[in-house]
Amino acid sequence: MDTAVAVDELDALLERAGRRGYLWHQFRVDRHGPEVVAGVHRWRDCADVLVLIDDDRTHAYRTPTTPDTDVFAPTHVYWWYGNSRDVGMVWVLRALLTLPAPGVPGGLLALRPAPPGTGVPGERHPVLLRRRQNHSNHLGTT
Repeated sequence: MDTAVAVDELDALLERAGRRGYLWHQFRVDRHGPEVVAGVHRWRDCADVLVLIDDDRTHAYRTPTTPDTDVFAPTHVYWWYGNSRDVGMVWVLRALLTLPAPGVPGGLLALRPAPPGTGVPGERHPVLLRRRQNHSNHLGTT
C-alpha cells in the first residue's frame, strides 16, 4: 500500500475518532513528539481505548471501568485487536470504530484477561489532553 494513502486514511480515521468524542493523551513527549498517543472514549460502564505506538505495537481494546480503573493498564477486556505489523495502525483504528455500542447486541463480548502488553507501556504520565471542540456548538449555534 502506498504510504501517502495509508497516512491520509489514518488521518481521516483519527479525525473521525475525534468527532466521536475520543479524548487524546500524549505520553513521553520530547522535541521530536510523543512516543505514545492514546485515545479514550468513555461509555457508562466501559471505555474504548486506542494506543498508537508504531505499526508493530498499536492496539485497541474495550475495558470495563470503575472509579478505580486505570484505562491505560487494563487487567480485563471485552474486546482487543492489534499488536502486529500484519494488522497495522489503520486496521486497528478501523476495527475500533466499527465496534457496536456497548448497549446493543455484540457490544459487550465475554470479559477475558487482557493480553500481555495491553495498554500504555512504561510510566503513564500524560502531558497533554485535548478534546475536539464542535465549533458551531461552541459559538452558540446548532
